[in-house]
Amino acid sequence: MSELQTTARPYAKALFKSAKENNALDKNFDMLKNLKVILCDENIKAIVSNDSFDNKYKVSLLTGVLEESFDENFVRFISLLAENNRLLVIDEIVDLYGNYFQEEKNLKTAKIDTAFELSSDQIDAIKLVLEKRFNKKIEIEQNLDSTLLAGAVVRIDDLVIDGSLREQLRKLESQLI
Repeated sequence: MSELQTTARPYAKALFKSAKENNALDKNFDMLKNLKVILCDENIKAIVSNDSFDNKYKVSLLTGVLEESFDENFVRFISLLAENNRLLVIDEIVDLYGNYFQEEKNLKTAKIDTAFELSSDQIDAIKLVLEKRFNKKIEIEQNLDSTLLAGAVVRIDDLVIDGSLREQLRKLESQLI
């Protein structure tokens, strides 16, 4: 576990708990992702990491960019991050919040690498099998990988299901040797 995740955990937990109490899990997740996008900008990152700017300026800069998308509670959250010099651990906060969010919604994300675009029927079939195996709702993220000749590689959490032609050829080779 990285030190940044350890630093980010109490902030992600507190935001998640507050969002759950206010029935705003989705809204807060969207605001967090928007904040992450803002903080990816190199100019903003330079200002946020510069101690010569006070926290009020940093918060007003961040909230001013997307003022209509941040509510009062979230602005207080940004202020807390600024006061504690934790704005730059936003990636870890978003990841942890996302994990809590998926657990709460009984979701898992399956990342599928394929050589070619899958049809909606193929995606539905894969989704059905994975939902049955994990007993959770599955969201599919498809990635095209030109290094694969055929087949697919499915990743869910730490599990990797390699059904690629490359893997099948590797297994065949090891059986022949």
